[in-house]
Amino acid sequence: MSVVPTHPVATPDPAVLRWVIPDGLLDFSGTVARAPRLLQTLLDDGTLAGIEVVPGAVLTLLGKGRSWRDDGARVRTALVDALGAPGAWKPAAGAVGVGPDEALEAAAREIAVGPVGAIAAAHGGSFTVRAVADGVVEVALEGACRDCPAAVITMHARFEHLLRRRCPWLAEVREAPRSAS
Repeated sequence: MSVVPTHPVATPDPAVLRWVIPDGLLDFSGTVARAPRLLQTLLDDGTLAGIEVVPGAVLTLLGKGRSWRDDGARVRTALVDALGAPGAWKPAAGAVGVGPDEALEAAAREIAVGPVGAIAAAHGGSFTVRAVADGVVEVALEGACRDCPAAVITMHARFEHLLRRRCPWLAEVREAPRSAS
């Protein structure tokens, strides 16, 4: 079994850690009803009060009276073990299935408002993800980016590169058709 890369990111709630995982690894988004053995043990003994799957991450909520300092290493070990068996995760009622296009769209939107969006905004423009289907991401270049040759280069050299690293199944990034004005 290979080790799945993950790393924790703090959230506004000190009891919650966001564990970044490869996009598309888990095929649902929502509350976890049953986790693989080691992780389930932490739910059963109260170390964790809950686990939530979101695109590209797993959120872990510490149980009452627990601390990351005391329990963080156990949570990480159990999570890495559980990620090695993605088919053993059981979603709770209300969780939704996440296929490759949904995972791709979530990653594309995060990149578009994050690092690439910051570049565009600094120049008076924006990148907006308009559609995702069959591995193809359509991006609208707006504002100062609309007719800028550098924006097209940024779309491919920066946006597409970052997205392909997270979602290797990406087929293509292209500029969205312009609406009639």
